[in-house]
Amino acid sequence: MTNEVDEICQLPGNITDQILSCLPIKDAVRTSILSRKWRYKWCSIPQLVFDDQCTKARGVPSFQPSLQENLVNIIYRVLLLHTGPIQKFKLSHKDFCATSDIDDWILHLSRVSIKEIVLDIWKGQNYKIPSSLFNCQYLIHLELYKCLVKIPSMFEGFHNLESLDLQHVQLSLDGLKALISHCPLLKRLKLRNLEGIKQINVDTGNLEWLDVEGAFQDVTFGFMNRLKSIRVDFSDDIANECGLGNANSSNLHKFFRNLPQIQSVELENYSLKTPPNELCHLKYLFTCIDFSRVEEILTVMCLIRSSPQLKHVDFQNRAKDQQTTRIGTMADFWEDHLACCLEQIQVVSMGGILGNEPELELMKFLLTSSPNLQKMTIQPNSTSGEGKLLRELLRFRRASAQAEVIFL
Repeated sequence: MTNEVDEICQLPGNITDQILSCLPIKDAVRTSILSRKWRYKWCSIPQLVFDDQCTKARGVPSFQPSLQENLVNIIYRVLLLHTGPIQKFKLSHKDFCATSDIDDWILHLSRVSIKEIVLDIWKGQNYKIPSSLFNCQYLIHLELYKCLVKIPSMFEGFHNLESLDLQHVQLSLDGLKALISHCPLLKRLKLRNLEGIKQINVDTGNLEWLDVEGAFQDVTFGFMNRLKSIRVDFSDDIANECGLGNANSSNLHKFFRNLPQIQSVELENYSLKTPPNELCHLKYLFTCIDFSRVEEILTVMCLIRSSPQLKHVDFQNRAKDQQTTRIGTMADFWEDHLACCLEQIQVVSMGGILGNEPELELMKFLLTSSPNLQKMTIQPNSTSGEGKLLRELLRFRRASAQAEVIFL
């Protein structure tokens, strides 16, 4: 045992740091009992993650401090004893409420060239971000959940930031514009359920990955010639209120005109009545739709026809039950598209399938119109009725002799 411990002690410092970084912070601190050489090794680990594993109670519960007090003490002690650079600080405990102590921790981090900050506040009120966070000029990744953000007037930007993740964050529209526009190297942007914002304008030239979700009435996009992956999801209420084919559809057309390099698209609650310009590089399309709605099926058809390199189409059923509407309208729709040929499609995935008529009509169309189809994967919503669905599929003609139908 002594020899094994000695061999571990001989490892280079960066290797032991990497080993300790893979452990929960609580277990990393416990390595101090291994030997005299290991007593303070944990003090230099570059990644500090404080989550649910930090506060697992031991001993007699009545003598334990409260979870809030316990975690606060742990973080203060770790930051006090820590030596060397801190690359990552993550606070994400499901039972931890926002406290003014976080202000002290961020102030400390702003002085140690921190590169990654993750603040997930799961309980209580939104945490008000202190101005010291905007002094973290070496940040590469910033993630905020349930926070209140006010951009200081003297803020000059995060000039090294490459990834920004804002979820359930409260800030002004001008504040959001200032934050995004002052991050010249931004490559990944996630905006989900922002409080108090109904309209946003995303315009940053280096962006490669974009995720927009929430009750937005309008989203406009500038020219982004490096964007490769996009996910857009408006809430059902906003989609119904604004109309699936109104301003959102118009802006989607403008959006596709500004995406010469797009390769992956995920659309939910978005409509498109006429084809956009050719999407030369699009290879993957995901859409969450109601198969009984003609306008949503038409959106998918428009995108497929405009994407000569599209290989994989992934459908997720949004309908809650098997009730269908406008069957006659759907039948007429597919009748009008019988001559359509989808030569580029190789893989089709369909999830949450209920086995109703509109779903079967789409499956039939894809099987009969895709001469190069290799695989169609069907994931039913439940096992009931699976046999009937399978029998129906076996009856459909297939344009591709290699097409394989798989049930999950």
